[in-house]
Amino acid sequence: MIFTMIQLSPEARLTIILPNTNKALSEVIKNATPEQLETLKEGKDIKSLLTSAFQDKTTASKSDQTLLDLLKNSSSFKNIGNFSDSLQSLLKEMKTSPEMAPKVPVLENFLKNMISLDPQNLKKQIASSGVFMESKFATALNKVPDLIQNLETLKSLLTKIPTNDAKALQNTITSLLTSSILPSASTNPQSALQLTEGVKKITEILQSLITKTDSLYSKEVAALAIKLDQSSTLSEIKNTLSELYGTLLSSKAPDANSLLDSIEKLLKTLTSTSTNELSTFSDELKSAIESNSTKEIITIKTKLSEFTNPKELHTETFIKEAMESDLKSHLLSLHEELSQSTDPSGPKLLEQADKLLTQIDYHQLLSHLSSSNSIYFPFVWDQLEGGSLAFKKGKEKKFYCEINLKLKEYGELDLMMGLYDETQLEIQAHTEKSALKALIQDNIANLRSLLIQAGLTPRSIRVFERSEAHTPLQESYHPSEGSDMGFEVKV
Repeated sequence: MIFTMIQLSPEARLTIILPNTNKALSEVIKNATPEQLETLKEGKDIKSLLTSAFQDKTTASKSDQTLLDLLKNSSSFKNIGNFSDSLQSLLKEMKTSPEMAPKVPVLENFLKNMISLDPQNLKKQIASSGVFMESKFATALNKVPDLIQNLETLKSLLTKIPTNDAKALQNTITSLLTSSILPSASTNPQSALQLTEGVKKITEILQSLITKTDSLYSKEVAALAIKLDQSSTLSEIKNTLSELYGTLLSSKAPDANSLLDSIEKLLKTLTSTSTNELSTFSDELKSAIESNSTKEIITIKTKLSEFTNPKELHTETFIKEAMESDLKSHLLSLHEELSQSTDPSGPKLLEQADKLLTQIDYHQLLSHLSSSNSIYFPFVWDQLEGGSLAFKKGKEKKFYCEINLKLKEYGELDLMMGLYDETQLEIQAHTEKSALKALIQDNIANLRSLLIQAGLTPRSIRVFERSEAHTPLQESYHPSEGSDMGFEVKV
């Protein structure tokens, strides 16, 4: 039933930015001033007014910023409430309805208590939150095209490896790309199965190819390159060059012959060789080593492993399974049933379901307009009045997370975290009440210890009261430009 309600468009964001499908946007548009609507206007109807939202998200358009300001300042969402509490209220009412009670267990699966919070459950709760439902459709439709792109990239990388094994693998990839099963895999389960078997075969051959590293790209040559830079006497230079020559004799890399010729020349004229000539050769060697495509091939191999499940390549099966574990999908299905129900409790249940869908739509729209991933706090927690999480990818592999909580006893708490170099973490906490600030400060040592145990290095942990000035990390999370995270499930 849910599939009749959702358009399977390749541009899944369409439902997120149209007021007739996004309840949050519809509410925001109602409260827009004439000047704000004028900023948005690019056509004669609302649908065309918002086409700018499809622009490249690396830069935020003026209309996006206007919509974002409207959304954040809308009185309708100032006290949006605790999503888990709203869901529990809906389930409590549904249990009193003989018609709706059988549907309660499915929806209860989306409620997880705070005590079960761990990385795996957090990832699962975010993925099933409903905020990424349209993204799952886009993923389903792009599975086979993404596979083709990865295979084409791998084929291109293999041309840089002058071995018979690499050439044989290129032929295998070509055969798969030109086979009849590829275009039918998304609609035919048998073709999807055959395609995944072909991908598995390629990854197995690829693993064997990776282990047979050419001598030019070996650890031994890398060490000799460093040793050459550090050599200061003719004897050291001669010995290092000789070792390099012996090691590179077995290389079949494109640059190997040129390097061997350079070494021969240097060894013959070593006594009269200038520092510049040695430096030029050293740069030539490093450049050749860096041209190694093995790292890129390993990355492609990892990506190809995502295409070895035939159910994920078959669009209908993938969507069906994805929707079974998506809260928005179930709420939309429930909303449709309640709209047609004659149950006396139907109108009240419909209002509650509508409220939950509006909250999801709010976070979807906020995610799109702010180029981040925004989500309601996805756990049941007695101490929580309301809360949200937001994730953003910055430049140079920097990641930011913002957690906004409204606690029953301690008031509002805003946490901002920045992760860089994979393990380096900065944390800032902004509290509404001084009591919470003191409590956090008293437990910083324990927090630092737990972070280190988890493999993270806490570079700084700072705690401020809200009245204190904004800080660099806080500003980093709110850049004027967008990000390249897109609208995906990433934790």
